[in-house]
Amino acid sequence: MSVNLDRSRSFPVSARTLYEVLASRDFYAARFAMSGVSDYGYEECRHDDGSLTIRFSRQLRTDTGRGKVPGFARRFIPGSAALQTEFVWLPAQTAPFRARFSVDVSGVPVSVSGDMQLLDVAGGCRQVLRAHIRSSVPLVGGKLCQLIADQVDRGLDKDSQATHRYLIEAGLVSEVGRGVR
Repeated sequence: MSVNLDRSRSFPVSARTLYEVLASRDFYAARFAMSGVSDYGYEECRHDDGSLTIRFSRQLRTDTGRGKVPGFARRFIPGSAALQTEFVWLPAQTAPFRARFSVDVSGVPVSVSGDMQLLDVAGGCRQVLRAHIRSSVPLVGGKLCQLIADQVDRGLDKDSQATHRYLIEAGLVSEVGRGVR
């Protein structure tokens, strides 16, 4: 079973500027701080071919708050799990900037992978994201994929808001919609 998720968001900076932000340790430190997360792992590796791999991890509570797990999924989703995300930015000197990504939640029989592009457009850039959520669980795999897709979609919305906030706080835009860089 699988679910595809296609999302596109606009940012009031160039694709290069957004790439530099998304490829920055400072961004992730600020992003986690905005979410109240202080215990996380971060590593990056710049490769000889010009690609960049970024990995970050943190513990995730799935049994509290808005994201509480519905009954059908409880046996597949633990109350606490390690969330690991990896971005592999492909070599590029100019837009579009492209990355492959994967997300793994330990103990959850669902895989999340996809690709992202940063494209220059009038007034800033566009982030285009395509995610593929898959599960091999019989009978409820489709429902499990949709549950994870809904969580990914909410997470992407929060990430977009936090990225806009970071751009403002970092002085890269003077106010929402007006680019500085």
